[in-house]
Amino acid sequence: MKKYELIAPSVLLASAMLTVSGAAMAQDEDEGDVIVIRGANIPDEKKATAEISNVLDAEDLVRQGDTDIADALRRVTGLSIEGGKFVIVRGLNSRYNNATLNGSPLPSPEPLKRTAPLDLFPTSVLEGTLVQKTFSPQFSGEFGGGVVELRSKSVPNEDFLEVSVDFGFNTETTLRDGLFYEGSETDVFGFDDGMRDLPSEVKAFREANPTSRDLTVEARTSFEQFDTLLINTDDTPANGGGSIAFGKVFESNPNYTIGTTFYAGYDNDWVTRRGFRNRPETYDGTNYIAPEENVTNYLSTTQEITVSALSSTGIEWDSNAIDFTALLVRKTSKEAQIASGIRDQGNDYFLDESTNFVERQIWQTQLNGEHDFPSLADLQVDWRVAYGEGERDAPYDRQTSFETVPIGTPPSQDNPYQFRDNSSLNYINFGKIDDANGSTGVDFVLPLTVADNNVDVSFGAAYAVNSREASRTDFAFTGIYPSEILGSRADLIFSDEILSLPSPIVRLQSTSNQPDLFEGLLQVTGAYGAVDAELGEFFRLSVGGRYEESKQKTETDVSVQENGRQVFPTLQEDFFLPAATLTWIPAGNFQLRAGYSETITRPQFRELTSVRFTDPETDVAYSGNPFLENSSLKNYDARAEWYFGRGEFATLGVFFKEIENPIEDFFSTQGEASVLSFFNAPSAELWGTEIEFEKNFPLDEMFGSEWYGKDFVFKTNYTWSDSEVDNTGTVTRALYSSQGTTSQDVPANAFIADGSRLVGQSEHLFNLQLGYEDVDMGFQGTFLVNYASDRILYRGEGSEPPVIENPPTTVDLVINQELDLLGGGMTLGIKVQNIANSKYEATVSDDVQDLAFESYDLGRSFSVSLKKAF
Repeated sequence: MKKYELIAPSVLLASAMLTVSGAAMAQDEDEGDVIVIRGANIPDEKKATAEISNVLDAEDLVRQGDTDIADALRRVTGLSIEGGKFVIVRGLNSRYNNATLNGSPLPSPEPLKRTAPLDLFPTSVLEGTLVQKTFSPQFSGEFGGGVVELRSKSVPNEDFLEVSVDFGFNTETTLRDGLFYEGSETDVFGFDDGMRDLPSEVKAFREANPTSRDLTVEARTSFEQFDTLLINTDDTPANGGGSIAFGKVFESNPNYTIGTTFYAGYDNDWVTRRGFRNRPETYDGTNYIAPEENVTNYLSTTQEITVSALSSTGIEWDSNAIDFTALLVRKTSKEAQIASGIRDQGNDYFLDESTNFVERQIWQTQLNGEHDFPSLADLQVDWRVAYGEGERDAPYDRQTSFETVPIGTPPSQDNPYQFRDNSSLNYINFGKIDDANGSTGVDFVLPLTVADNNVDVSFGAAYAVNSREASRTDFAFTGIYPSEILGSRADLIFSDEILSLPSPIVRLQSTSNQPDLFEGLLQVTGAYGAVDAELGEFFRLSVGGRYEESKQKTETDVSVQENGRQVFPTLQEDFFLPAATLTWIPAGNFQLRAGYSETITRPQFRELTSVRFTDPETDVAYSGNPFLENSSLKNYDARAEWYFGRGEFATLGVFFKEIENPIEDFFSTQGEASVLSFFNAPSAELWGTEIEFEKNFPLDEMFGSEWYGKDFVFKTNYTWSDSEVDNTGTVTRALYSSQGTTSQDVPANAFIADGSRLVGQSEHLFNLQLGYEDVDMGFQGTFLVNYASDRILYRGEGSEPPVIENPPTTVDLVINQELDLLGGGMTLGIKVQNIANSKYEATVSDDVQDLAFESYDLGRSFSVSLKKAF
């Protein structure tokens, strides 16, 4: 399968929007410069759009102090964040939501998701973000909870230069004992220098012996056995980083303007976790949980390096604009971990040392155009072309396992851990993902006047293709090692002298029921039309539909088998997706919306492939189901909105969704291993309500003119939701065997408890922001609270209980103070995060007890930044 197929020229639409303009009236010149505003409509994008949406602008991002857009979005009404990376909108997890950059879909480097991880995007590279919760036809039909539209910084109005540095520490991490390993010389920049490449001797062996699994002496002694292996303890450094941004207007005259914006940033952060895990077990066919068995205490330190760059160059002339945008975001994690505990029904005391190095990267180039044609009845044409790739490279993911002898005896000074030979728990794994995403589209908007009513007719089409190649190459260091070296250091155990002996074995782990290669391709073609019309003085109707055709192909391969390739049935469907929103505007700044739409969601590549990936943060393995089907949704929405100032409003909304074939996770234990897979549930329903209120209170109105320019800022939102998954009928699961991957239909009630919630849905979401701003002093301080109630992290299989996640409640303080130093233009930023010292916890329960599936302290974080504008 080709990595990328030719993008066919085609066309897609952008939504019709009416701009709400304000009416201002100035008094006669002889009355001085007093301005009187009468009957003004408040400009607000949330109000102006025909759909139900939320907007984060540049001012919001500064006030909240969030470093990446994932953190910022958790403060939006109805949104929460999954795993610190992926957005949950109205209780629907990331598979139901899309993220775009300037209207173009993004590639993903994640093995477990097709959607782009939003923690990769620093808020510094963005001008703002739109979250639209009701479907409109210009967006992809793959729209369940909503779409997150990221907007990059554009061509500047004037030249500027900004330089910033930051410094921070965390009470659980900084200057406390952490774990480290050497790695390569360029790790500090987030790049491996080639030291972790698969050895050429191993590549040569595999090419010469494609079906052999046991490596030769030359191949098995070629692995790096020192800088990626040995773990040491030291004090953990503080966090630090910096960025530079500049804008340049090259030419500006009445005919045209040419300008560019550039941003580059670097961050080096450290995270230490002192955590605890307790996993359910399967023994003699029975699933059970026990507080004294399969218990792990672990200490891990992760160095997280983020490198980001954005460049946008554009030209504007008359009513036309063309922009070229290039984005690179790269995040590298380098982790060392030591875990110890009890497994094998309490009979095995173990200690595992592991190291990993994961490089994640997204890059994308875009060419966008906007054109108005006054001679063609003011026709507006927007077009875009984009291509990007997401990459994930995880070389030398390794673990070395130790045990006590005799097995079952507790460790002590007289009974230290010894190397566990003849075990697949000693391994070096290599994982790689290449994700390519290309898209093109064009949108037309024709503004008309019909019976004195403004009417926008919009139409367009788009084509997008997403391809993915994923591979895993796993090697187990098994066989028998000399007994006299079992208590030695790991680099001596894996020395060339020992690995050259006949009895140690390095074995390729690929088997018929564990494919190691995956290819996937998704092609989507869409076209749409819509009308956004005023219906007299008090009503506005936006109605339209989208036709979408998609084809999704997946296949796997077992590299050590001559006939190991398995091609699964193509998932090919076409849909017509209607959407309508009616807005009633009884007063200038009050409106009531009601909407209906039909949308779909497709299985993600990760959910379709049987190539197994393990989440390093939770130690849970994922294995897909190639027999998944598309899900369809019917969406009902209503919201009342009252706008009483710029950026000031109160809203009350309700929503209801019917979902056919929703894709749900289920968690199972296979012996002591934790494995997550997927199935289509028969159906589900989701409903809820949202309330939000935002207002600035000028303090001079309460305390007199001496308080002029000083404001109190109050923002809050609350979402209540509930859901129910149907467990009647059957579901289809995937079975893996030496014959390949096959399907099995089983009763739905074997996976779904009657009346259970959707995975990822929290009943309560709450946000609060209290701020004080002083324009004259250049001061801004904000106190922020974020709360999400418990939610299902993994659904249990059969009688197994679900894993319940309790997201930490965070309390933060963000201060920005302008400084009149070095010629002015300086801003001091201070952040205190997780003031309440909340912890992360996920639990699994039966009728008797609650066990900590995963638990660790987050600590309090303090940071200081300094920005200078020239």
